Amino acid sequence: MKLLIARVLIPVILLTLMCTSMLSGCANIHQYYSEPCNSHAYSRTILSDFLSNRFHSNSPVRLAVIPFSAPANISGFSSERPGLGNELAWKVRAELLASGQVPIVEILNRQDWPGKKEEFFMGNFGAIAVAREAGYDLVLVGHIHTPEALDRLKASTKLIEVESGITVWYGDTEVKTYAPELQSARAALWLDERRPAMLYLPRMVNRLSQCIAQAITSEEAQS
Repeated sequence: MKLLIARVLIPVILLTLMCTSMLSGCANIHQYYSEPCNSHAYSRTILSDFLSNRFHSNSPVRLAVIPFSAPANISGFSSERPGLGNELAWKVRAELLASGQVPIVEILNRQDWPGKKEEFFMGNFGAIAVAREAGYDLVLVGHIHTPEALDRLKASTKLIEVESGITVWYGDTEVKTYAPELQSARAALWLDERRPAMLYLPRMVNRLSQCIAQAITSEEAQS
């Protein structure tokens, strides 16, 4: 009997250890690589070339990032955390500063005004006027799309020169997370609880901000 129990339990224990080890490895990989993103530019000028042609060398070019417009159902994580549009704007700002291409990048904290969401696709005249009044050279505006799935997040972004109204970059960026699949796999092995309604917005916002900044500052050809 003892031998029979050992023959049954040992494979189960080994399988559990193997699965745990694999999931641990997957978790580490997931942390760095499992949020793929892609950007599609409709209008694009290489930012470094535009700045060198438009402004004098070492000019203190100022870029205003206006909080992104966001659907009402994801406008905030909770009553104690800023809205999703504000969160994404701050993270994009940090990524653009890290790129070093624009000397001054600041949040122009105008949360909303009449027609803000609609004007993204109709000229952005309000954003340009607000940025011009505040003395900025460039303004970044964005629109977060209503999510079609819990594991995807998409935003449209424009970088506009304030004086001329020229759009330096305009495109869509989308990010996907595999966190739900990993969480489900862990739950299937009794290593975690099943949480089908869990949202993964923070990690998607982090990755989305990186992709937006990379797309805007990239000097390589984009589709």
